[in-house]
Amino acid sequence: MFKLIKHAVFTAIDLFGTQLIPLMKDNAKKNLEIKKIKLPILKQQHKEGLRIVHISDLHIGFQYQYEDLIQHIEMINALEPHIVAITGDLFDNLRTIKQNPFKYIPLLKTIKASHGVYFCYGNHDQRIFMSNDYLDILSNSNITLLNNYGHTIEYDGELIYLCGTDDIINASGNISQALSNRPHQNMPTIVLVHEGDYADFTKRFKVDLQLSGHSHGGQIRLPIVGALVKPKLGSKYVKGLYKLKYKKHRMYLHVSKGLGTTHLPIRLFCKKDITLITLNKK
Repeated sequence: MFKLIKHAVFTAIDLFGTQLIPLMKDNAKKNLEIKKIKLPILKQQHKEGLRIVHISDLHIGFQYQYEDLIQHIEMINALEPHIVAITGDLFDNLRTIKQNPFKYIPLLKTIKASHGVYFCYGNHDQRIFMSNDYLDILSNSNITLLNNYGHTIEYDGELIYLCGTDDIINASGNISQALSNRPHQNMPTIVLVHEGDYADFTKRFKVDLQLSGHSHGGQIRLPIVGALVKPKLGSKYVKGLYKLKYKKHRMYLHVSKGLGTTHLPIRLFCKKDITLITLNKK
């Protein structure tokens, strides 16, 4: 009964939010911040650190549209990333999107990253059971899906393990499986997981950096009070950078506030973000 009531409430909110979209037109570059973070994660000192641009939760097809993506890709490319990490919810609902989602492929292909563009599924991606269409869009956009999978990349002579999980809420996210190809535990390790609160489990596996989204930073925040609504597995770590410890190991967690909205096309005291994370030894 509770699940039926919850579903009915969210359906009503979604319908109301959809009606608000024409009244809440948003400029892609307005109310957005570009954050820059440096983290001492690599084992070797490099003349130029490894640059990762982290974005999340575009929710294309709700409020976020084609023109927004054009402007955001321009901003991403201007940061000259080695890696672009997209931590889930690329589309709001692939089943109900009004535009043809495949038209985004040529645009997504314009993201420039010398060492690749990577993606992990979010809860919106995995609630609609359209994995084949999603895979076609990602693969034809030159975006690598890290779905309980990882591989080693080389940056300036140093080996780094990069992996991602399936969605934790609606699918079978498995950090052990994602790390199964890691040559050894002591190499720099980065994992993409949609839900930030999963970090309390991830930190047990000698991961150095978890990149997440999901919470939208609360999307609607009030001074002092903070986020009015926090989703499941996005209530403890809501936005920004965190440092977690497990025994003697330290893990960083970065939670993106996202670029889109869902349910309601409103952001209040909660700017969208694109984050440049530069990794080096110190």
